[in-house]
Amino acid sequence: MIANDVLDSIIIDQPLSILVVDDDKIILQVVSEMLSDYNYNIILAESVSEAINILKEKDISIVLTDFVLNDGSGMDVMFHVQKYQPDAKIILMTGKPTIKNAISVIRSGAFDYLIKPFEMENLQSTVRRAANQLILERENIRLNELMSFYTITEAMGSEIKPDRQLSLILKTALKEFNADFGALHLIQENGQLALQKVICPDQNLYQHLCSFSQDFAEKVSMNSKPIIVNEAEAQAQIGLNIAKSSIFQPLMVKGNCIGALCLIRTKDIHKFTTGQLSTFSLFAGKAALSIENTKLYTELEDSYLDAVGALANAIETRDKYTAGHTDRVWKNSLGIAKILKWNQDKIKELRMGAILHDIGKIGAPDAILNKPGPLTPEEQAVMKTHPELGAHIIREIKFLQPALPYILYHHERFDGNGYPDGLKGDNIPIQGRLLAVVDTFDAIITDRPYRKGRSIDEAVEEIKRNSGTQFDPVIVEVFLEAIESTKDILINQP
Repeated sequence: MIANDVLDSIIIDQPLSILVVDDDKIILQVVSEMLSDYNYNIILAESVSEAINILKEKDISIVLTDFVLNDGSGMDVMFHVQKYQPDAKIILMTGKPTIKNAISVIRSGAFDYLIKPFEMENLQSTVRRAANQLILERENIRLNELMSFYTITEAMGSEIKPDRQLSLILKTALKEFNADFGALHLIQENGQLALQKVICPDQNLYQHLCSFSQDFAEKVSMNSKPIIVNEAEAQAQIGLNIAKSSIFQPLMVKGNCIGALCLIRTKDIHKFTTGQLSTFSLFAGKAALSIENTKLYTELEDSYLDAVGALANAIETRDKYTAGHTDRVWKNSLGIAKILKWNQDKIKELRMGAILHDIGKIGAPDAILNKPGPLTPEEQAVMKTHPELGAHIIREIKFLQPALPYILYHHERFDGNGYPDGLKGDNIPIQGRLLAVVDTFDAIITDRPYRKGRSIDEAVEEIKRNSGTQFDPVIVEVFLEAIESTKDILINQP
């Protein structure tokens, strides 16, 4: 769960323009006052025609419109919003709500609807959710542009996973400059230079060469100047005649040193030349840029995941009964993944999918999400759109795409009677089959407004009974094994 001030911090620094359309001046004034404490630019319109003119001339992020207007309807406003401001979020206001109207406006593209008279907190919460989703979608576009910038065609720059990237840089350097030992030193957050990656085929020389490399790398990074160390200097430094020739190059980015790259020849008697030093400087420059780009990419990815996680958690702030749901789903899924021997990459994708699997519920109306009782068929139809909405939200974010199977398919059933696509058996991606079991397990043991949560043993029996119909029998077996072997993970944590 996250506090409202955290949610508010997601709002970007420049004001969002909100168009409020109502033929009642009092309503316009009330809405404007209710939103006055937020960083919004409020624009008022008393008719459909006035709203159309504003939509043509100004950039609008969110539109709040009455359902019934003197010269038309909120649906007319919605039509022109979708025509002139297709990215804007639309919130309908109505004093005569019906389930039919609610479903109609949601299916027509509205973000949500408010029932008059509405409370200030409800209005502010709905607008804030619309703003958060709008920002997320805009960040999708910005992130894709940045991803294009980070794409490096050269082999050493094509790897965005830091550890593999550093290995690739060293392997390329060793091959291109015919060296036998390579070390990459990077300056840490505390300002100290640390040995980050080493390639040393001869393990008997490892400690000697690492110490030698560290000493000269510190000098190079301090002076920001490359050097060639001859055999005599190396022998005086380490007391052994093992470094025939060594070359050190600072890693520079925008005039700042971020580390040093070292190559040592232990077998080749040919010394590094000043010409090779010049070539090595070009190589090091590319390596430094690649490392820095990857660092920026990683920081952006982490920040973006934090923002997306905050939006996912925002759902839980609207429903106290699902508090901690995504965290429990992640921990419970991890127990299964370990038994399946999934590698770290797949586990990272699993964590992403567990956090984001219900992100589409951010578009569910509060009246349905918080209803203190079972949903009607019409309300269930609205809720069943959340996998597709969630997939739509993150589909264009390249590094979040591994989460798509978890988001889309965790409500598919093994017998083919699930949603959204009615997939059957092994046609359901394993991500969806796994999450279906864990998601249902958590739903059974969690309290709901209309029932108390059941015990873990009762939940296990329910999962067993539905093996082969609702759930993949193989995943169920692994799930049962996970309960026995990892009870510290597969528990309900309030």
